[in-house]
Amino acid sequence: MDFFEHTLERNEVFQGKIITLETQMVEVQDGNTAYREIVRHPGGVCILARDENDKILLVRQYRKPMEEAYLELPAGKLEKNLTPYENAVKELEEETGYRCDDLIHLATLATSPGFCDEKIHLYMAKKLEKGIKGGDDDEFISLVRLSDAEFIEHIKTGQIKDAKTVAAYSLSKII
Repeated sequence: MDFFEHTLERNEVFQGKIITLETQMVEVQDGNTAYREIVRHPGGVCILARDENDKILLVRQYRKPMEEAYLELPAGKLEKNLTPYENAVKELEEETGYRCDDLIHLATLATSPGFCDEKIHLYMAKKLEKGIKGGDDDEFISLVRLSDAEFIEHIKTGQIKDAKTVAAYSLSKII
């Protein structure tokens, strides 16, 4: 059986700096109609990188929707003029101060397909070298380095709860 929904009506409700919210009336497989709310997002990248001592580089950053600081891998939204690979190279250097031109693509995942079209491209960095830390003017982050054992313990204790971070780490162990 093919799964589908035919869009009958589309309305843009909100357009912000990063996201757009639209509503849709759709025809579902049995011919009935249903209402959908969809967040349009440009997508993002997330990078697992290890320093010269094999420590995983993470950033601590306040996340307003969750009202707390999150410990997560370096990441950022896609910029229109860059490929996901180029975005990953840029975000890694901006957030950690390390450069890398050798990235392995781990996967591209849908973050919340029930209401959002965001896809995140997960990478693993190889052969790091010192670069220049930068970042956005409204971004306040601190660099944290964890061993594999510490990383796993942080997941178990709820100190790491960011899905893209857990996914990238898990994939890095099997690819």
